Amino acid sequence: MLPESIDQQILALERQELDAPNGVGTVQLYTELFALYLFKNELSQARFLWKRIPQNIKTGNVELERMLTVLQCLWSNKNVEFYKAITFEWSKPIAKVMGELKEKIQAETINLIGRAYSSIFENVFSDMTNHSPDAVTETCKSLNWEIIEGPFPRLIIPKKPPVEKIVFTSCEEQLQKLTDFVSFLEN
Repeated sequence: MLPESIDQQILALERQELDAPNGVGTVQLYTELFALYLFKNELSQARFLWKRIPQNIKTGNVELERMLTVLQCLWSNKNVEFYKAITFEWSKPIAKVMGELKEKIQAETINLIGRAYSSIFENVFSDMTNHSPDAVTETCKSLNWEIIEGPFPRLIIPKKPPVEKIVFTSCEEQLQKLTDFVSFLEN
């Protein structure tokens, strides 16, 4: 999914909500908008959406309630509960978005583990990423991470991803460039 198309979809759904009679949209509109907010990590927008959905639409709608649980897990960084909440038979219009959200969170978590951990037990990695032992092995091999066997749960040694070097310029250099630019404009 392209970020531009997601933004366009969100704008279109927000317009539909505003144009709806009495400002009350359909269940489908709310579920699609909620899913897109979650995917874009616009958690505050998703919370406000939940608050403005009329109670009669929320009541008894298992899918919206499950989305609320997903939101609460993302909001409080509860990965294990997130994977339990997102594992659900979503309706056709939002199943793809929720599947992509799950993959996105897994990829972000693996990237974070690679940057933040010098070692991590396999069971902790598995819980954080919702990977089976076979998937853990596959992921570690694809990233060239070392796996150490032992009497304890296997230990994973992540390799830090390459860090982009940020070029800093001193204040004097910036001031000189600005001075050169202004004098160029004046002449």
